[in-house]
Amino acid sequence: MRKIPNLDSIRSIAFLTVFMAHAFSAKTEAVLNNPVFKGVIQFREILSFGVPVFFVLSGFLISYLMLKEQSVNNKFSVKNFYIRRVLRIWPLYYLVIIFGFVVFPMIRTLVLNEPTIENANPINYLIFLSNFDQIWNQQLPFGVGLGPTWSVSVEEQYYLLWPLLFVIFKKRLFIIPIILIIMTSTILTYHYGLLNQHTILCFIYLSNGALFAYLAFYYNEKLQKTFKSSGLFVIITAVVIALMYLSTVFGNNTLIIFSIAFLLGYVVYFQSFIQKLELRKIPVLEWLGKYTYGLYLYHSICIFLISIVIYDVFQINESLFVVIILVPVLSLLLSVSIGYMSYHYIESWFLKLKTKFSRL
Repeated sequence: MRKIPNLDSIRSIAFLTVFMAHAFSAKTEAVLNNPVFKGVIQFREILSFGVPVFFVLSGFLISYLMLKEQSVNNKFSVKNFYIRRVLRIWPLYYLVIIFGFVVFPMIRTLVLNEPTIENANPINYLIFLSNFDQIWNQQLPFGVGLGPTWSVSVEEQYYLLWPLLFVIFKKRLFIIPIILIIMTSTILTYHYGLLNQHTILCFIYLSNGALFAYLAFYYNEKLQKTFKSSGLFVIITAVVIALMYLSTVFGNNTLIIFSIAFLLGYVVYFQSFIQKLELRKIPVLEWLGKYTYGLYLYHSICIFLISIVIYDVFQINESLFVVIILVPVLSLLLSVSIGYMSYHYIESWFLKLKTKFSRL
């Protein structure tokens, strides 16, 4: 598969937007009412596209690799696909689950002398239904680290279904389930007003990524001629902005979700404006992209640990500087450090094993 020029940089930006969504937190009225803090929170809301980007990337890459394997080997191994996904996803996921349900309560009890009342159901997290558990509870889990796992559960549900559809609808017929799922997910999301964590809503992002993978694989030259223009990007962006406005007027965000998913798919494949920026020439972004899975799963744990050290160990009072500078910066540094060590000392072993089940 051809390397998407700025792929790792896109991953890094997606992670950083997720990190910023969780890194700024305050309890005291003085900080909460501070205009600067309010501005930071408003800016954070604008950058809430990190997880959708991950979904579109996943739908694109997984679908393209399935098509490539089928083309090169004249067959696609569902068994090997599942083994590869297990080796990539499960080790870190269950490590975080153990922290959230076992280690975190011990820290709360033994270190902070505070009770732990968990609202999350461990069974749902063990079987990759954490997104539904959070929907049913209508709140995030108490255990630190468990919150971000909802998107991993959605990915696993996608991985369970997608290769089976690919086996049933071979080669060019694969466009049938892609279009059907895009249409069905959009209609159901609109009809029921589904929440962001719902699998059906997330399938809009995933299947749009798959659509661009299909078009890129079978109609690459035509696609390049038809879509690769800055003018079209401006038009699509304008449509998305218009739908954002309409969504606020009519109180339903389904069309904007679909439009953003399509726009992200367009950007991921063509990178009409990102390519001009040459993000891959920014070394930090390109380097960080390799570690984003670990960074995504570990970052909320790191924010929690840094907060304990600052507020409970050193007993530093909460202030604007501490909330928007000290805690986020130290949390990011710790996240990167742990993510780096995790990749090279844990994930790399499973990734090497994973290559044994790849036919590409």
